[in-house]
Amino acid sequence: MRATLLSFVALFSSCFILLTANGLINVLMPVRMGLEQIDTDTIGLVQSFYFLGVLIGALLSKKLIIRAGHTRMFAGCVAIGAISILVSSLYENLLLWGAMRVVIGFCNASAFTAMESWLSYGTTSKNRGKVLAVYNAIMLAGLFTGQFLLNLGDPMGTELFVISGILLCMAIIPIAWSRNPGPYIEDVASMSLIALYRVSPLGVVTCVVAGAIYAAIFNLLPVFANDNGIVDFELSLYMGAAILGAFLLQYPIGWLSDTFDRRSVLLGITILSAFTCLFITMIVPQDHLIAVFVATGICCGIIACTYPLSISETFDKLEKHELISAMSSLVLAFALGGIAGPYTASVVMKVVGSDGLFYFLALSQIGLAVFVVYRMMMRQALPLDEQEQFVMQGGSLTGTLVELDPRTPD
Repeated sequence: MRATLLSFVALFSSCFILLTANGLINVLMPVRMGLEQIDTDTIGLVQSFYFLGVLIGALLSKKLIIRAGHTRMFAGCVAIGAISILVSSLYENLLLWGAMRVVIGFCNASAFTAMESWLSYGTTSKNRGKVLAVYNAIMLAGLFTGQFLLNLGDPMGTELFVISGILLCMAIIPIAWSRNPGPYIEDVASMSLIALYRVSPLGVVTCVVAGAIYAAIFNLLPVFANDNGIVDFELSLYMGAAILGAFLLQYPIGWLSDTFDRRSVLLGITILSAFTCLFITMIVPQDHLIAVFVATGICCGIIACTYPLSISETFDKLEKHELISAMSSLVLAFALGGIAGPYTASVVMKVVGSDGLFYFLALSQIGLAVFVVYRMMMRQALPLDEQEQFVMQGGSLTGTLVELDPRTPD
């Protein structure tokens, strides 16, 4: 196992730097637009474009790898991402920033596809789960670190854009200098979204909702924080608490998912998260920052677990040989939710104020809970020994992680 991990040092280094850059970009863009006094719904629309890029990248990245190879595709896409963020520092133009979000989403999806297929090729079903755990930890550590880089400069200046661009360029170096050229991968025919829905209605619907609420909270949380006086270093701590919650809660929720009926677990955590969202709106005016941080970490942790639960629920209904072909449709479902979520939440925020973010999250999760109850009435639960294992998801959330998923065949 140690030898396997050592063989991936270059890849893990690039991954950490790439996610650190993304952690900074993800918090910088909404903060900058907020300081520019741009309407909340416009901020949400610009942030939504990221998942349009994710969708394009998830659909095209394998073809790019087949054409150019892992290393050149990774280097080219990340370089394009660096160019887009540096150009964005030169002009305060919403169309340009929206286009940049598309480019960054495309570059991230492509880069994650390259890294994850590379990791999958170098692992077996026996050690894939451990490698996946290390990979997820590195991704979330990078995102966590990136939040604190916001304090290195003025969001109204160009320094933070330049730092982001530098980090993206640095992410290319370890992989570009690696001796490992990466494996050859084959394109796999996809299962249509309609066909997948017929097999697992709950899995598909949960995946769409997961994309919407995940994209909404992690793109608009800085706007909510700024409106409630959580700024500067406190903002970094707040976003760090959200990411930490997204990491830590996957362990207990994963255990519950593997121990009990997965649908009951999904029902319970969505209701808990909905009430936690409403609780946040009640305590944030009272300046109980620690309580707000903890509650937000719980809420973000549950939301981050909704996506892997949707995958597990879908995989429960499929044969082993169908898992990879079905994943592209789950990517589509997640991306469609991700495109709609931030804009819809931002419209609610514009109407009722910054608390609208958590009202949107609560209503979305209550709606999902109602659908879970309906599906529980329509279909009996699988025996526990027939359920697929819950597999933790990291910071990419592009859907490409299925190639490193220990549930898929070698």
